[in-house]
Amino acid sequence: MARTRDAEQTGPARRAEIISAAITLFAAHGYRGTSLAAIARATGISQSGLLHHFRSKEVLLTEVLAELDHQTLESVEIDHEYEGPALARAFDIVDAIVARNQRNRELTKLAHISIFNFDSAPEAAREWAQIRLRSFRADLTGLIEQGISAGEVRADIDAAAMASVIIATISGLEEQWLQDESFDMVAAMRGLTTVLRRDLITAGE
Repeated sequence: MARTRDAEQTGPARRAEIISAAITLFAAHGYRGTSLAAIARATGISQSGLLHHFRSKEVLLTEVLAELDHQTLESVEIDHEYEGPALARAFDIVDAIVARNQRNRELTKLAHISIFNFDSAPEAAREWAQIRLRSFRADLTGLIEQGISAGEVRADIDAAAMASVIIATISGLEEQWLQDESFDMVAAMRGLTTVLRRDLITAGE
């Protein structure tokens, strides 16, 4: 029984080690440039041992992308009650996401590979990128529309267009940071959200 419990305890830990190694190697060499054998070596196990946890490289990629989403949700403290107008809450969330991304270069790079190398990305990454972008755009659009309806945001704002501009800004800042790690994308994003708070929010702050 003790051996069984040990196996149960080490199983999740081993899976986490494999996912961590995959994140590092996928970010460094791309999905197609990384073999399961290389991930197994980085984790200190055999390839057959890796396949015991993940039956294919695409299944492993799916888990890596799920980890990226998990860390994003953690960064915005999904259960935290943000105060103020809806758009102000949206800007708080955007600032938190960018700050999280600056703390984890490998996951941010992997997200960019999945989104911007769309045509050459595996199907799991393409599907993830589409869902992620659509969901983020819909959430931001909804918060802006909520603010307009409540009279907290200027009525002449196109909610969907503003959401797309914010997402494009995040992507552009991340790309600059990936090219030059000395660039402070958190400060740049906060500079923009400060201006948008001032110019778009009409009440409630």
